Amino acid sequence: MNKQAVPLNSLTSVTDGGHIIYLFEDFDRYVDNAVSYIITGIDHGHHILLIEQVTTYDEIMKRLTEVISNDQLRYLHYANNVEYYGSRGDFDFQHILTHFQDLMGSVQKKNESIRTWANVMTWGEHSEAKIQDNLIDYERQTCGVVQEFGMVSVCAYNAATISSSLQLKMMREHEYMMTDLEFVKSPLYSHQASEDVVFPSLSVQRRLLNEQKHLLIEKEAVELANQVKNEFITTMNHEIRTPMNGVMGITELLAATDLSHKQKEYVATLQKSGKSLLRIVNDILDYSKLDSNHEQLLKEAFSVKEAISETLEILHAGIINKKLQVNVFIDTDIPEILIGDDGRFRQVILNLLGNALKFTNEGSINVVAKLLSSDQSKVRLQITVKDTGIGIPLEKRSQLFHPFYRVDNSITRRTEGTGLGLAICSRIVQLMNGKIAIEPEDETANGTAISFTAEFDSYTN
Repeated sequence: MNKQAVPLNSLTSVTDGGHIIYLFEDFDRYVDNAVSYIITGIDHGHHILLIEQVTTYDEIMKRLTEVISNDQLRYLHYANNVEYYGSRGDFDFQHILTHFQDLMGSVQKKNESIRTWANVMTWGEHSEAKIQDNLIDYERQTCGVVQEFGMVSVCAYNAATISSSLQLKMMREHEYMMTDLEFVKSPLYSHQASEDVVFPSLSVQRRLLNEQKHLLIEKEAVELANQVKNEFITTMNHEIRTPMNGVMGITELLAATDLSHKQKEYVATLQKSGKSLLRIVNDILDYSKLDSNHEQLLKEAFSVKEAISETLEILHAGIINKKLQVNVFIDTDIPEILIGDDGRFRQVILNLLGNALKFTNEGSINVVAKLLSSDQSKVRLQITVKDTGIGIPLEKRSQLFHPFYRVDNSITRRTEGTGLGLAICSRIVQLMNGKIAIEPEDETANGTAISFTAEFDSYTN
């Protein structure tokens, strides 16, 4: 995402109103522009009311949390667009206005500025002809309220799913028109501006349009640079891994020969260093593949119980060596068989358990698998791995899932790793339509607890 915001909310001063129709075609650009609008608004001290469907809201929030703080997010208010507008297409203005006042009344009382971004398309299966008159009347009345309250309001419609006729009629009710690529004053706006409303001059409009075009060009350049970077990393890692496998093979053959004690120590060091380098190369290759957004999860039958137990077997020697107690709690309501990417699921479990083992010298490791929801098509789980290890300082928790981040980044750190493991886990969990997070610190207990959610398909015979 382009992290510079499109300055849509600087179209008017705080005391002026701006009613904008956004006819979008590309979903990614739509989300980018929504995020830019929200960031810019919050940066200028405005409250933002986002009226959007749940899945799009989740995508917008995922991008927002990468660039702004939780404190800034207090200025963002959310309403489900179907609940806000209704699904019948009647667009009852007074009913919708009541919703707005319920949500934003406290902000209005403080005389604080409000900006809105709304996906208005909530009429579902109802025909356009049936809802058209109601929609036009609603937008006409909204235009008056926007001016009265000095708001900037973006009303978004998918241009591919509404007729050209309706688009033209909507342009008459909005002062400004926006597409995925540009912003202009609506040429068909039919209402005369009142004397006390000041619109941007032509030079200001041109400047804003040029700024937006510049940002969009910059975004495309960043995307191209990322693509080139990922291709370079992938190629280089393959080029490194091939000769390294040869070195490791020769080292194993050398270890099997008649060596002196000192030579055996040298070979052991060489093997350890080679394995460490291969692990780094594999992690970077895996992360670059996940980061390129081209990774697709497999759909295969697997067992959560087997995945966890077999992953623990891999770590069995280390667990025994440290004399740790491992407790596994699997919700009996979790279906025996699910459909998903068994390998990627095990990869996340192995990384979390591996970290728990690495940082726990005594005590226990608990693994809890819990069923969150289940229906005929989807099953949602929560997996928690908790240890009694050294724990993670509060000030370092926010960066835990960032790539190449280590809690102990000193030269003398006692544990190995690339700092990519949890970043890789985070990417995989996102592909599984889930979230990963460190649990709030329990003052009565030591250690760390990390939970992630994941969604799988239900298994049907």
